[in-house]
Amino acid sequence: MLPTIQKILYATDLSEPAKHALQYALSIAKQYHADLMLLHVIPDWARNVTLGSGLDFATIYDEDTWLKIKDDVLRTSIKHAKERIESTYMFYKYELEESGIATTVHVQTGHPAKTILQFSAEVDLIVMGTYGHSRLGNLFAGSVAQSVIAQSTTPVLVVHLEKNKKSAPL
Repeated sequence: MLPTIQKILYATDLSEPAKHALQYALSIAKQYHADLMLLHVIPDWARNVTLGSGLDFATIYDEDTWLKIKDDVLRTSIKHAKERIESTYMFYKYELEESGIATTVHVQTGHPAKTILQFSAEVDLIVMGTYGHSRLGNLFAGSVAQSVIAQSTTPVLVVHLEKNKKSAPL
C-alpha cells in the first residue's frame, strides 16, 4: 500500500537551504493535496548567551527587568520570524489556496530538533534544508537535520543546497 501524505511539516531556519527546501515542500503538498505546516524554532537565546558568556544575567538584573528583557526580545523575534516566513511563501500563497491546501505558520522557542520532533507527531512528512558542502559545515549547519533524521519516526526529506548556490527566486 502506498503511503498517504495529508500533512507536511516544513521546518525552516530562514536560511538559503531552507528557502530551497520550501520549493520541495510546496511541490509535494500540491501533488498530494496535503496541508502544509511551516515551523521556525527560535533557540533559547537567553540560555545560549548565558552559557556562552559565562554570566548569569538573572543575577545581574533584578528578576522583573530580566523577565522584561527576555519577553521583549522574544516577542520581537517571533514577530520578525513570522513576517519572514510569510513573505517567503507569499509568492505561492494564492496558488496553494486555489489548490485547497491549508497552510499554518508556527514560531516556537526552544531546542530546534526537539521542537521539530514534537511537531512531527502531527504530520506524515518533514521537509527541511541543509548545506551540503563539508563535514565541518554539516557538523554545525546540519546538526539539527541530523538529529531529526536520527530520532524521527516520521519520514524526513532533507534538501541540500550546495556551496555557492542560491535557491531559485521566490
